[in-house]
Amino acid sequence: MNDPNDPLPIAEIVRFLQAKNGTQCRWPQPSDRVGFAFSTKDRVSFTRQALEAMDTDGGYDIIWNDGSDDAEARALPETYRFRNARLVEVNHDVRRGADGTICYGLARVLDHGYDYVGIIENDVVLQPGWFKKLMNLFVLAAADGIVCGAATVRSFESRVIEHRSGYSLNWATGAGMILFSRPAAEIILRKYPILSWTSTSLTNFYRRLFRIELGIRIQDEQGQWNDREVRFVPDWGFSPMLYMHGFASVGNIPSIARDLEFPPGHFLLNDYVKPERNNVGLIRLRSAAPQLQRVTS
Repeated sequence: MNDPNDPLPIAEIVRFLQAKNGTQCRWPQPSDRVGFAFSTKDRVSFTRQALEAMDTDGGYDIIWNDGSDDAEARALPETYRFRNARLVEVNHDVRRGADGTICYGLARVLDHGYDYVGIIENDVVLQPGWFKKLMNLFVLAAADGIVCGAATVRSFESRVIEHRSGYSLNWATGAGMILFSRPAAEIILRKYPILSWTSTSLTNFYRRLFRIELGIRIQDEQGQWNDREVRFVPDWGFSPMLYMHGFASVGNIPSIARDLEFPPGHFLLNDYVKPERNNVGLIRLRSAAPQLQRVTS
C-alpha cells in the first residue's frame, strides 16, 4: 500500500488536470497542417545558419516576420531559396518588441488555420530530422495518456521535471523553438498579457501543483550563483499556464538544437539534455502531503 504522505506521481497529477479541464490526447494526423512563425531582426549570419539547418526538413510552412533595419537582412526573405520548407507569407517591419512579435506570429499562424502552431527564432540551429522528432513528441506523450500542448526539441536539463521514455515533462520551454497544438496556442495568445512570473511565484506554483522544488538559482554579474529574485519574461509562463488548462509541456530526449547567442551555462540554460537522460525519471526533490489527494478525497 502506498504511503498517503507520498506525493502522487507527476504524470498522475497531469492526468488529473487533464480530466478537470476536459482535454484529450490527440495524435497528429496526415492531414494536419503545421505552421511556424519565423522571427528575425538583423543578424544575417544567425538567420542564415538557422534557415539552412531548419530547411533540411520539410512538411511544414513558414510565416516569416522580419523587423530588420539592415538592408541585407531585409532582403533575405525574398532572396533565400527554400529546399524543403514552404514559405507562405513574409511580413516586414514587425517591430513590436519580443513579446509583441511573439503574439503577432502566433496570431498570423492561427489566422491561417494551422492545426499546430509554432515559433522558431533566428538564433536556434536544429539538427536534421528535427521535424519528425518534434511531431513524434505529441505521439509519445499521448501514448502515456499525456495531452501535449507544447513541444520542443531544444531541451535544457534545468527546465526538466521528469525524464520519461523519449521525452521529458518540463516546467519551462520558452519561445525560441516551440510547437503548440492549436488549442494550446489559442490559450497562450489569449492569456499572454498576464504571463508575468517571478522566480518566487514560479517556485511557489510548482511547489503547490506538483510538490516539486525548482531550486531556481540566478547567476549575477560577478558569476556567482544565488537565490535572488528575478522577474521572467512572459514566455517563461507558457508551461505553467498550459498545465493550469490541462496541457503538458514536453521536450525531446536528447536535445537536437543549440543556441547561437547564448552558450550552455547562461542564465537557466545550464546544459542540453543528453541521450543518457532517457527514462531517468523524476529529477527534482518533492515534499510530502500531496495536494491533489486532498482535493480528490
